Amino acid sequence: MGHVTNFSFLKSKRNKLLVLASALVLSFAFVACGPTGDEDPVVDNPCKDDATLCTPRATLVDTGEIIFQGNCTGCHGSDAHGYAGSTPPLANSDFFINNRHRTIRIVLGGYDAVPITVNGLNYEGSMPSWSTSLTNVEIAGVLTYLRTVKNDSTIVSCNALVLDDNGFAACTKVARSPAAMALDTVAVWEVKAVRDSLIAAHVITD
Repeated sequence: MGHVTNFSFLKSKRNKLLVLASALVLSFAFVACGPTGDEDPVVDNPCKDDATLCTPRATLVDTGEIIFQGNCTGCHGSDAHGYAGSTPPLANSDFFINNRHRTIRIVLGGYDAVPITVNGLNYEGSMPSWSTSLTNVEIAGVLTYLRTVKNDSTIVSCNALVLDDNGFAACTKVARSPAAMALDTVAVWEVKAVRDSLIAAHVITD
């Protein structure tokens, strides 16, 4: 009787080991078929169903240059340095480069005579909303163009009491880090997300 009990115990233990081994084999199979370290591990990929939402940087830059030259130079100048006393600079601009989503909101919702400080100087201007004039791709493009082409250095300090030859505050600049430049692409899905939030808040219309 004791021998039977012992055999049953060993058989049960063997079955459990077989189940465990099978589970390990399956888990390895899933890992082998699943994402590698080179792929995006995020399950909820915003570009999964719409590749436009992840338009490549090179395409955004090309689109952005066209949009900027066709729509923005009248106020900000062809070099994006703006005009002292009236229009703030977008090139080498601390206000522009330091907050990605703030600039998206301004392009979408406009800007109306709210004092801002850019590179140590105050500006009280206005800017119309471009929400109905520019698509999400065009807005992502122009912002990416400005961040990658017109902001090639980071302004670390500005002295409003010392002006340069163009009437702007004298600023000390340092080379931007690779980590900072990696954030320069403004994705189309980011613009869409900000647009959707502004629509929900009734700041702009669809």
